[in-house]
Amino acid sequence: MIVLLADTQVHPARVARHHRAARRLRLEVPGLVGDRHLGRRLEQTVGAWPGIVEARANPLSGRVLIRYSPGTPLLAELHEEGREAAAPPRNGRRTERQWHALSVADVLEELGSGPDGLDHAEAAARLRRYGANLVEPVDERSRLEIAFGQVANLPMGLLFGSAGLAAVTGQALEATAILVVIGLNAAIGYRIESKNQEILASWRKLESGVALAVRGGSLVNVAATELVPGDVLVCRSGDVLPADARLIESRRLAADEAPLTGESEAQQKSDEPVPADEPLAQRTSMLYAGSTVVAGSGRAVVVATAGATELARVRRLVETSQAPQAPVTKRLESLSNGLAWASLGAAGLSAGLGLLRGRSFARVLQSAVALGVAAIPEGLPIVATAALVRSMQRLHRHGMIVRRLAASEALGTVSVICADKTGTLTRNEMRLEAIDLGDGAVDPATITADPERILEDPGSLLLAAGLLNSEVEEVRGETRLAGSSTERALVLGAEHAGLDGARLRQAFPRRELRERSRGVRYVVSLHDAPDGELVAFVKGAPGQVIDLCDRDRSGALGDEGRARLRESNAALASAGLRVLAFAWKRFSEGEDPSHLEGGLTFIGLAGLRDPIREGAGEAIRLARRAGIRTVILTGDQRRTAEAIAGELDLGGGTLLASELATLGRDELARRLDRTAVLARITPEEKLAVVKLLQERGEIVAMAGDGINDAPALKVADVGISVGARASDLARQVADLVMAGDDLRTILAAVGEGRIVQDNLRRSLHFICATNLSELALILGALLVGLPEPLLPLQLLWLNLLSDTLPALALALEPGKPEVLDRPPAVKGAPLIDGEDLRRLVRDGGWMTAMGAGAMILGGPPLAFAVLPTAQLGYAVACRAPRRGSRQERAGADARFAGLVGSAALLHLGGLVVPQLRRVLRIPAPTPLLLGGFAVGLAAPMLLSAAPRIRVIRRGGESR
Repeated sequence: MIVLLADTQVHPARVARHHRAARRLRLEVPGLVGDRHLGRRLEQTVGAWPGIVEARANPLSGRVLIRYSPGTPLLAELHEEGREAAAPPRNGRRTERQWHALSVADVLEELGSGPDGLDHAEAAARLRRYGANLVEPVDERSRLEIAFGQVANLPMGLLFGSAGLAAVTGQALEATAILVVIGLNAAIGYRIESKNQEILASWRKLESGVALAVRGGSLVNVAATELVPGDVLVCRSGDVLPADARLIESRRLAADEAPLTGESEAQQKSDEPVPADEPLAQRTSMLYAGSTVVAGSGRAVVVATAGATELARVRRLVETSQAPQAPVTKRLESLSNGLAWASLGAAGLSAGLGLLRGRSFARVLQSAVALGVAAIPEGLPIVATAALVRSMQRLHRHGMIVRRLAASEALGTVSVICADKTGTLTRNEMRLEAIDLGDGAVDPATITADPERILEDPGSLLLAAGLLNSEVEEVRGETRLAGSSTERALVLGAEHAGLDGARLRQAFPRRELRERSRGVRYVVSLHDAPDGELVAFVKGAPGQVIDLCDRDRSGALGDEGRARLRESNAALASAGLRVLAFAWKRFSEGEDPSHLEGGLTFIGLAGLRDPIREGAGEAIRLARRAGIRTVILTGDQRRTAEAIAGELDLGGGTLLASELATLGRDELARRLDRTAVLARITPEEKLAVVKLLQERGEIVAMAGDGINDAPALKVADVGISVGARASDLARQVADLVMAGDDLRTILAAVGEGRIVQDNLRRSLHFICATNLSELALILGALLVGLPEPLLPLQLLWLNLLSDTLPALALALEPGKPEVLDRPPAVKGAPLIDGEDLRRLVRDGGWMTAMGAGAMILGGPPLAFAVLPTAQLGYAVACRAPRRGSRQERAGADARFAGLVGSAALLHLGGLVVPQLRRVLRIPAPTPLLLGGFAVGLAAPMLLSAAPRIRVIRRGGESR
């Protein structure tokens, strides 16, 4: 008997099936049948258990399917008959207790803990109960999976089929040659992808894996994996949280939660409870796994570990999301399907004609193999891989690692770029941008502080107040800033203006620092001034600080004066700045400094912002020129996001995450078409937006660096991890990983993707036209009763030389700089459309005519000499006009000449080298044979000036 708790009610269940090897459990819950609401609650409840990967309830069958991680202690016992199990206690489940809304005393009571933490025996017992505090990394492909991925596709399947048919008919040499082609292509792809995975592994950050905790009243270092609910953590600046925890004591503690929430500014934390319905980004009483303490210190009690943390929830979202198939893969599969049907149709027609004419079954099969080899472009996988590898190498020079080869081509089709704001479009570091001393905002760089007149000079006073109001710590005799990025920006601004922090702190020794608290959104620091008097500096929310002021530097400050200051604050805030107000007070002798209820003198306003990355604006302009729309996805406030969008000249409207649930699907889709910014957005909502854009027919690239970006990175058509400081999870799920932060790299990669598209189209046109000529020649000979013009091994030789090497040369062309001046390709557009097909028939037709003429004049040997050389000459006609510098054109010409020339020499070797002639079954060379070789090579080049050939040069440019 199993007991499940949902909606505060107990629901009996029993084990219907348990596959321990597959880690799948099915529970039968009688009360679930027909109750969809209960199904949703069970999914939420069970899904929050530690170690649960997925929970799916079916109200029709009354069963719950549970997939779990290895070593999950709760489920490891369920196979024992008669054993009772219940959902984990409420302290282990994120959904059963709103820890942020409970008082410290209630939290400790619920967890069975206290200020002195757990004793060692209880901690050990809970570790056995809950298991290790481990969140398994997103699975990366094993070497076997990488290798299998190189051959698990339709083009390779067609080649395997040809090899099998050749082997069955006793053509062992032909079968071996085809398998060699498969092995070569797989080896290239495997080497590239496994090498890139090794590079990414070397980039991963190393973590200490140790937390300072209170156990039995003593401070001890505990391995992060051994933390359990109820442990009390000591949190210091620089610590990365190893579990979700509720603050029980805070001393100006601030945490950077940007990787999880997308908020650009560190959040000030408090041990005061907050409303139960507060979103995660506003839960100031909580610290979450993966966030970093950037200022202050405190203590927090662990409430969730391993699979019950918010970090694990995001990872589960990643694991249950499906990455889309790359556009090039889809289109190659579509083309391969067409070729497969063409091959089968040709083979069937050949078999029928052969049997009608009384040919033996063995000879009919031999003809079928020949047609199969003729129809299947054996070199296509090699050409496609080489084009993608070439693109990948160029992207490496831009500092971009390609984890999935097809992603470099997919970039060329991107129509929308969704970009995270914090750390992607911006630098994720605050800077002092403006100061307003009551008479208009000015650039801080224009202010020069006077260290000798701190209390008399308004500019010096504001900068000094920001510096003195900030937290510092002593580390090995050195004074270091321990505050948030906002405080660091204020201190740097003061130092750039000429103030010496150490000397200023010595001149104004601090007596007391009063932190923010619930309802009090400002900080007060008390100092002894050089003249011996006590002064207070106040920094915080403009609304509250202005209300405490009754004077400014010009005199008394009435209601009208306060209204003017609020207008100045609104002007700075509307520009997307984070605004802080500064005030001060000089205490008279005998005056009690313990309470500040007014009487302050207003100093001024400071505006700070997370500056836009260098090159971000140009990157967005390049994207617009390329027909690509940019959409910002951020957890920040609406005003901040709109200011960034305005600075980047994005245009379009703003949509709040809270509106996503209120809009109907059709209305939401229409709004998205006109939206440039989505603010206050969660990881789940980023994922939903990307999917909705894809449903609208967009090819979506997602650029981000945080844990909260990972689900969207995985489901996007192209996921791009940005920057050296990107989270490991973002890198693990991305298709491309940028080592640097310059977003112009993404547009350079888009250009590379479009070059790959153009070159692949040109190569495919060439391959299909030449294969069509071979197929038509063989079928034509069968129809008129002539002997087979080309044997299977000869066809394979032709496809690997006169098809593959020239197609490879076309695929490696450098491309044109104006590829970013046209819109992206239409989603789902075939690699070969109707117009292409007409050109293929025309161009394949005249090559077939040359082969047929040779067949009539000199039989199969002359056809073998003429047809491939005609194909090599046709490759020259297919080249696009060369652009760029003389050096670039020379390099491209040399590479093209080398590959096509090598193919010509190898084919000539097949005509004159005795050993090759014997393998290929070619008679001794004659003047007619060698003359046919020369004529076949020259004729297409002479015809290349004709309009019907020149049209190929534009193939791929218009799409």
